[in-house]
Amino acid sequence: MTIAINALKTEKGPLYRQIADALAEQINAGLLLPGSKLPTHRRLADQLHVTVGTITRAYGEVERRGLVEARVGAGTYVRDHRKANWVFSNDLDNSQCELGFNIPPSFDRSQMMQQAMSALTEDPRQINHLLLYHSAAGIAEHRETMVGWLSTLGLKLSSDRLLFTSGAQNATQLVLSAFSRAGDNLLVENLTYPGLISLARQQQLTLKPVAMDDQGLLPEALDNACRQYQPRFLYSMPTLQNPTTAVMGLQRRQEILDVCRQHNVYLIEDDVNGLLPEHRPEAMVNLDQEHVIYVGALSKFLAPGLRVGYVHAPEALYKQLMSTIQNQCWMVSPLLTGLACQLIEQGSADQTLHYIRQDIRQRRQLVCSLLADTGIQTAEDCFHAWLPVPEAWSLSDFLAALKTEGIAVKSAELFVPPGYAIPPAVRLSFSAPDNLDTLTSGLKTIKSLLATQPVAEFSL
Repeated sequence: MTIAINALKTEKGPLYRQIADALAEQINAGLLLPGSKLPTHRRLADQLHVTVGTITRAYGEVERRGLVEARVGAGTYVRDHRKANWVFSNDLDNSQCELGFNIPPSFDRSQMMQQAMSALTEDPRQINHLLLYHSAAGIAEHRETMVGWLSTLGLKLSSDRLLFTSGAQNATQLVLSAFSRAGDNLLVENLTYPGLISLARQQQLTLKPVAMDDQGLLPEALDNACRQYQPRFLYSMPTLQNPTTAVMGLQRRQEILDVCRQHNVYLIEDDVNGLLPEHRPEAMVNLDQEHVIYVGALSKFLAPGLRVGYVHAPEALYKQLMSTIQNQCWMVSPLLTGLACQLIEQGSADQTLHYIRQDIRQRRQLVCSLLADTGIQTAEDCFHAWLPVPEAWSLSDFLAALKTEGIAVKSAELFVPPGYAIPPAVRLSFSAPDNLDTLTSGLKTIKSLLATQPVAEFSL
């Protein structure tokens, strides 16, 4: 490919930025099409009579702008924004088996919500107080209630370091916006949460994947990544990792924290699934509160629509994080945090968590029995499973076959940081179907497809 770049060296500004601007103009004008491969660094350097280093910086700048992606061992490609994206929709066809999203099992929450809202509005002074402006730190009594309840689930947090957020996604966004800058490297597991990938793109951060095994992050790989990329943050899901379901053992957690301390790296512990298991290892934040930024929410075990999350920050980061909340939204709604605390105090949070665990165990038993011998990965009390696609199928053909059968899953493509190899696998969120009959039907269809060769319409 020959790229027409004119007037080089005659304009003001560094050469690499002039080249980056010219590439951006051609991409935005449609002259460089999505998916097309850019020339090698050497080839474009020779064409433009500049150094290879100048082209490397130019390509890096265009990648930072989200216009191209560098694929390891394959080159640099114009990013295709039409590719699968992480967008939630509850507008589903009733004939579909929805296995795409990690949502709690469906049940009637109306009675517990009526009870909680009635309790909040009984005292006019209380409800009027919740409707006023408050500090970005949140109401002290609400923080104490939340921390007290979380302590019954094994978390050792301090109410004076807890901040409420609008869900776990917002908590992570606050951390990244407060402490990172465009172009920074952020370490992640080599398969990670798509919402984090979207946030990194928005913040113009470069994701650097770290190798995993069946327990999650490998300490040696993390150490090498820290030496190579000198990051400030590592984002990890040590309990019920999304999408692999890996649960990091206690010794591994201590080894990962040792590496973080050695390289002065903060660990963002995404524990949004972490309270689901009845039996789980010690949370990372319990092991080191000064190097762990703990992120959680009530979405998975109470109500996603409540949008109450929390972040527990090291002392050195707390004030800046609180200022970021104030700058972005002034405060998280005290009415919602008050409602969440009322649900906790009246016992609804514990009852709902118990119900969800019981329901998920039934669903997981179905998954394990119907998809035995497929290499599927699951974990106790987890909402999802990680399913490898047999060699007979390409990933795209398998996804197409599932779609034809009315089954929605999530492709491995969504969980891979930009530019890295995509494994042939899918995530099955077996918490999502409305009932066990729908789940059973969907799993049987998947089992049948896995046992067959691709038909002509799905094969290359």
